[in-house]
Amino acid sequence: MQIKKSIKREVSQKIDSFLKQYKSHTNIYFIHQQQPTSSDIDIMTAPSAMSNTTALAISSYTRSNLTQSQHDPNPFVGKPNWASLSNDIPPASLSWKKPIPNHSFPPMYKVGVSNMTFEWTVDAKHLKVQPESLTIALVHSQKQTWTAAVVAGMATTAYWDLAHLPASSPLMVGYYTVWVYDQRGPKAFPSPGWLMPDSRLVVAMYSTEAYVDRTDAMFCPTCHLGGTRSLRASMVPLLFTFSLAMLTSVIMLSSLL
Repeated sequence: MQIKKSIKREVSQKIDSFLKQYKSHTNIYFIHQQQPTSSDIDIMTAPSAMSNTTALAISSYTRSNLTQSQHDPNPFVGKPNWASLSNDIPPASLSWKKPIPNHSFPPMYKVGVSNMTFEWTVDAKHLKVQPESLTIALVHSQKQTWTAAVVAGMATTAYWDLAHLPASSPLMVGYYTVWVYDQRGPKAFPSPGWLMPDSRLVVAMYSTEAYVDRTDAMFCPTCHLGGTRSLRASMVPLLFTFSLAMLTSVIMLSSLL
């Protein structure tokens, strides 16, 4: 019995020793297979980082170009000066950027002082013909017309200095309709692809009254007092005549009775 036990003990020890050696060799093999080398890291990470940087640069460049083209477009550039188009193309209409049209509270400018800045744009999808020139004119409610500027057909801005207007044609106070039209004139018929005349902007001109000094002949502090005295003086004869007529009527009635 003791011999059998000793044999079993030896066999068990050998099996345990074999298993330990097998496990240690297996772990070493797996660790060796899983550990990446420096060349593997370079191959896997370097191209990925480079591609991300390149993509980011390209994306930023594209976004900046798109932003610039969206904020600074000129819809008149690259269009012919004349064309005959089909009727399914609508005429191009002007859109005001400055001043903003407001029929309830029109933009106000002081005569002889203010500077007027006009800024506009056009829908590039509808505009197919570039104007030769653009005229900005202001029409008063009494039909008088002032030409503010005549600019090139590609222009999108115009300026008018109200402080240096000719003395022969001074501005009047009131409301003005701003007309913008090309070389065909303000009554041009809306044509496909052409810029049609615009008259949707209304502005107001105002001026302050000049100060009148108290020593001026127009200033009369005693005018109302003098007017009261003259009224009293003119009423005395009327009252006397009315009283005399009443007294005569009373005497005549008493004699009849």
